[in-house]
Amino acid sequence: MIFGCQVAYDGDMRAWKALALLGFGLSSIGFANTGLELATQRETDLKFDDLFPRRSHFGSSARLLGWSHDDRYLAYTWNPFGVIGSDLYLYDSRSGKSIQVTTPDTFKPFDGDITDALKQHEETQKRLDEWEKLGDKEYRETREKFEEEQRKNTTPRKSYGGPSEVSWANGKHEFLMTYRGDIYRWKVGEKAPVRLTDTSDSESSVEYLPDDKGFVFRRGSAVYKMVFDSPLTIQLSPSLDGGVTFGGFSISPDGNRMLVFGNKSGPPARQVDYIVYRGRFAEARKTSRSVADDDFTGESYVYLYDIRSETIADKSKKNEPFEIWKWKGGEEWEEIAVSSEPWSKDGNRFVFGSWARDKKELKIHQANIVDRKVDVIYQGTSNGEHGTPGMANPFYTADDQSVVVLLDKSDWRHVHLLDGKGGERQITSGAFEVYPLQMSADGKSVLVTSSKENLARRDIYRVSLTNGAMEKLSTEPGSRTTPVFANKSDKYGLTFSSWNQLRELYIHNGKGEEKITDSHRSDRFWSTVKIKPELFTYENRHGDTIHGYQMIPKDMKPGEKRPLFIYVYGGPLGEGNSVQDGTWNSTSVMFAQYLTHVLGYITVTIDPRGQSGYSAKFGRANWENVGVAQTEDLVDLIKFYEAKGMIDRNRVGLNGWSFGGFQTQHTMYTQPGWVTLGIAGAGPTEWQNYNNWYSGGVIANAPKGKTEEIDKFSLTHVAKNLTHPLMLLHGVEDTNVLYQDTVNVYRKLLQAGKGPLVELSIDPTGGHGMGGDMNTRDRHAIYLAFILKYWEAPYQNRSALP
Repeated sequence: MIFGCQVAYDGDMRAWKALALLGFGLSSIGFANTGLELATQRETDLKFDDLFPRRSHFGSSARLLGWSHDDRYLAYTWNPFGVIGSDLYLYDSRSGKSIQVTTPDTFKPFDGDITDALKQHEETQKRLDEWEKLGDKEYRETREKFEEEQRKNTTPRKSYGGPSEVSWANGKHEFLMTYRGDIYRWKVGEKAPVRLTDTSDSESSVEYLPDDKGFVFRRGSAVYKMVFDSPLTIQLSPSLDGGVTFGGFSISPDGNRMLVFGNKSGPPARQVDYIVYRGRFAEARKTSRSVADDDFTGESYVYLYDIRSETIADKSKKNEPFEIWKWKGGEEWEEIAVSSEPWSKDGNRFVFGSWARDKKELKIHQANIVDRKVDVIYQGTSNGEHGTPGMANPFYTADDQSVVVLLDKSDWRHVHLLDGKGGERQITSGAFEVYPLQMSADGKSVLVTSSKENLARRDIYRVSLTNGAMEKLSTEPGSRTTPVFANKSDKYGLTFSSWNQLRELYIHNGKGEEKITDSHRSDRFWSTVKIKPELFTYENRHGDTIHGYQMIPKDMKPGEKRPLFIYVYGGPLGEGNSVQDGTWNSTSVMFAQYLTHVLGYITVTIDPRGQSGYSAKFGRANWENVGVAQTEDLVDLIKFYEAKGMIDRNRVGLNGWSFGGFQTQHTMYTQPGWVTLGIAGAGPTEWQNYNNWYSGGVIANAPKGKTEEIDKFSLTHVAKNLTHPLMLLHGVEDTNVLYQDTVNVYRKLLQAGKGPLVELSIDPTGGHGMGGDMNTRDRHAIYLAFILKYWEAPYQNRSALP
């Protein structure tokens, strides 16, 4: 039952009658069971449960692992839908076909668990097939019985994942791969691999020596070298002093130098409690939590180290690692940016970026291990999204004379060229983003991903270093992951998706992109897609272009006004954003499609200021003003549709998760009346209690002991302004955004007398994305029932109103 709802529908007589009806009890209008009847009775060719099948229609996407030295083969791991693990495949660019290299049988001689894993996988597939045939009640009872049996069974399940790493030889058609932490060697054309290690330690980061006569690898906290047909194992990485532990490495192209990352632990992080309700009584558990005003306690170091054979062998001479960067922790966050190819060809020079966040100081450094000196070859600022400096990732041009780097000096992320002597030149420009990846095979251009043609899409380009001309290599419009380029040509492999194509492996063979894999139950999925998102833009009050996608009911007539339901995130996502051609988000696309197709609502997702991919101006919008820009953009969106005469202003909804849960509440508390129904999941409502890396980079500085400097942006101070129905959701075991954030804002709502407007829905065993007792289907069913309660029930029963 609700009270005070007249504010939401002021001046609308239908709502006054609805309020009276709701006062008589919802059971009188058929809400006694689930509250979904008002939607299901309008279903035709799309059912609610079609959107959330018990067995996902999505399979696993391919994972690319690299090209052979001559670009003939591309290695990737993948398997078709329902097949166990991800096995190794080789795409042959000569034939244009892929061959499967490994199967579980490949590793049976080395892994005694595979037979049991295959049997258990077969049982799982059979069980999932049977569950799809059950009715709802029987399915829930059967699933709960199975999960209870699993909880009681303490025997670990066996598994088969397939190979995890592949490293090609530099001049042969052979590769090294890792499986379950051991290293195997395989020559293309042979029937089986040769096992090279058999230890209880886990080996990883394997790569051939430049002459292909051996390889290097990581085992534990050290890097070792082995030569084929030799029993000797040689440690390459240095022993680090002063409590610094080994954190990772990179080896120069000539195999003579090593970059070493080191870490040193500081005092233990703050421990906070959260409550678990899985046993007879509630249990308090601890999780580490460095909050907004806590210091950063760890330390980070970077060294260069001489690993030439003669240097390693001569123990009479001291071979000290050369420290090129360090960060001692404290109040200010610092970090470095290292690309995948940071070395000069001779291995003597190494280029990297560093970022001091509070000073907003970005530097590009060049370290010379021969001279043992580090020079700053660029110094500037970055005043956009806090993650941008970490994307600088500098690398050398083909002649080693200049350095390619990503900067946002022009407000957008673009390619810049440094001459190594303090000079800097912008290569690309425009109101779009360009992410440099590596030099082209001919050394004349830079290969990049870019949103040049549409900010909701990613394409692959070759960019001239001479004049910045951008030659597009990709073909179909959509979204692409970072490509894996060939060695001697500009061929590449990547995964691609769009609203016309589910995510699959595509290979550009020099002529165009070709689909290689078929990973999903595509026919079943596409049968549930009745309407696809349409990209659109509008202008906010400041003249900024805001990008979004919308779904408009097919039967909507000119002049007709429909409910508007909006999905928002609003926070930074690095290179990502919400409005991407090819996203199939369960809420913003699939659930929204149901609202549009079945209920006739207009559904919209936007990327307001504060989200990534739209300039430094958008990226810094949250700083000391969190949520304000987004709220303005959301209000302007409502005005945009209202000006077109398309929406029912009494039915405007807003939904978001995590930062979007914060943003939903912020809009309803600070601009009451524009949104008449909100659904907010796992929102951080008290910024002083969120992690120090994010809060100090996105929200505001919080000097030690002065939590009020960031608490003033918390929602607990404005929740009292709520005027319309709001649902709050949270997983009780969430250790990212603590459940207490929702509890504390709910307390403020209760104290302000807003309880009748608020519904609290929790997942007792759920984490940040839920996934405990409340599954994705049921969460959206709860959304739907809440929407129907306020937006449909009053209009369906006018004859029963007094």
